[in-house]
Amino acid sequence: MAALLLTAGVVAVAGSAAADESGNGGILGSLSSSSSDEGSEGDSDDSSDDEGNRSGDSDEGSDDDGDQGDQGGQAQGDENGDEGDQGQDDQGDQQRRGDENNGMSQDVGEVDADNEGAQVEAAEAEDPFPGRDQAANADAGDYVEIGDVEANGNIGEGGVFNGGSYSVDCGVSDHNNSDNYMAAPGKKNGAQHVHDYVGNQTTDANSDDDPLQEAADAGQTSCVNGDGSAFFWPVLRDINGQSPDEGEDGGSLDGNNGSIIKPASADLTFHGHGDREITAMPSHLMMIMGNAKQGAQDGKNVNAKYTCSGAGNENRITEQYPICGANEQLTRILDYPSCWDGENLESKDFRSHIFFPDAQGNCEEDQEPIPALRITLKYDQPEGRTFQIDSFPNEQHDPKTDHSDFHNIASQASNDAGADCINNDQRCANLQQ
Repeated sequence: MAALLLTAGVVAVAGSAAADESGNGGILGSLSSSSSDEGSEGDSDDSSDDEGNRSGDSDEGSDDDGDQGDQGGQAQGDENGDEGDQGQDDQGDQQRRGDENNGMSQDVGEVDADNEGAQVEAAEAEDPFPGRDQAANADAGDYVEIGDVEANGNIGEGGVFNGGSYSVDCGVSDHNNSDNYMAAPGKKNGAQHVHDYVGNQTTDANSDDDPLQEAADAGQTSCVNGDGSAFFWPVLRDINGQSPDEGEDGGSLDGNNGSIIKPASADLTFHGHGDREITAMPSHLMMIMGNAKQGAQDGKNVNAKYTCSGAGNENRITEQYPICGANEQLTRILDYPSCWDGENLESKDFRSHIFFPDAQGNCEEDQEPIPALRITLKYDQPEGRTFQIDSFPNEQHDPKTDHSDFHNIASQASNDAGADCINNDQRCANLQQ
């Protein structure tokens, strides 16, 4: 399929389950050209040496979905329902979590897994799915009225763009499972929460470079241009809806209850940034953003960003679940790091080979600036405090645990063409593979 080239405006190519009638389409356009002062260099975890190939125990070093250090019982925690239609006890301004570690016990195995490998393995052998006795729904303090969020333009890391961009339309949700082949390779229910996947249609616990590439070559992808990359993130649920996975791993057994809400749209756009020319992204580069275990890890690597579509909300970005107004859509923003070490396609913690740029969008001199992936998800949200993202049970659906994983399996020819689009200040979409 020939590439689509647009010479004016910011392209907003997205998979769509329903037409987006929210006027300006939310924050994608405005934030794409913003110059936030909130960005900073990525503070990647202190870990062992970078690795060019994933090892069998890579889940021990990653602080993403597959880290399995803490121990927990099998009992499902009580639910804290909702103040909206039918669920939550009246909590007023009270919050369940404390200030330190969200009130949860520190998980040494997750934080220092590089030095605690034997302990992690012993803990997994005793309890492969820890934390279930701590499961609970999000609490009242996890939500905020969007009108109460001060205009800030941007928060966290990434999101400062310039130059051109290229996008790919991969739909909104191709399939679901509670695996994470990057952080917990070979382990079913390694994430203990359900992911939405787009792109490669074969992703599961046993995925790896070769089978994913074979699937991409065979056209097993939801992307309209044949891009076989894998993109995934935790699902959003209506906690008052019917669970499709009641009594199952990743579902209610891990504290994830309610019906899964498909995004109304999913925009996958790679942006330019900083003062230097952008280097083409290498095929089979792997990366993560955010931290699914942030509560147990002192808030390290949090990069959650939420807002609502609609005029006046473009610069209101928050780490809390926003309560949107009438005819507005809940918007999740997933900003990825974009300063590559120029050598490794992955590292043991999936962070030590790629970093966030500074507040101006620039990378360190010894790093290669590559396209900055931003995933923008929009949802028709339920009323009130009746929605939450899936999480590890002991993270209790904290909105700050939002995260995403990306494995680039696009052809190198399309990666090169995308870099050319950015460096030539063009807006491209669905580049030919």
